[in-house]
Amino acid sequence: MSSGTIDSSNYTIGGAKIYFSATVGHPDCLGTYAFRTTAHSLGNIVSADITPENTYVEHYTSDQGKRVRDKEVVTQSALTINLTFDEMNQNNLRRFLFGSNSASFINVLDSNVAEGSAQVVIQTAIGQDMIYQIPKCNLRPSGGLTLNAESWHEAPMAISVLQYIDGDYSGSATINASWLAFPFGRVDTRGLAD
Repeated sequence: MSSGTIDSSNYTIGGAKIYFSATVGHPDCLGTYAFRTTAHSLGNIVSADITPENTYVEHYTSDQGKRVRDKEVVTQSALTINLTFDEMNQNNLRRFLFGSNSASFINVLDSNVAEGSAQVVIQTAIGQDMIYQIPKCNLRPSGGLTLNAESWHEAPMAISVLQYIDGDYSGSATINASWLAFPFGRVDTRGLAD
């Protein structure tokens, strides 16, 4: 179907799986499946949303004593992926508590914001899947760990997409060049209808 035409195959229902590695520009993140390992998985994601955050500067002209807007430009952009997980495993808790692992313990507030690479895999029950490959981002808590006796424990976190710059990945010039071509990542939409 041509762009702009109603196509019911573009209607989508489904959630996200999120994978994160503490390596900025991780080469496997460029691929479709290699990055999706148990070690990188954040487990069950209860909810997720992708939120663009822009700051606009507006320009106005005077037209017969009335100000009218004739231009608007973006002067600041950011992209955040808010997520909530409910798998209370050691890796998720370590990230949430800014901790470090010490055998079966987490040393709380022992590290800083985790910076690395991520994939957001949007898996659909109805519609087509999408994959957002992110070369550089950080993963941080974004609210309180809910401890509820009548429901599953859940913790909100956020992925802040950061700009990949030359040399963020030092392992391969080819990988570095690939990420420089899309420094805020890319969304694989091959499964979507035109």
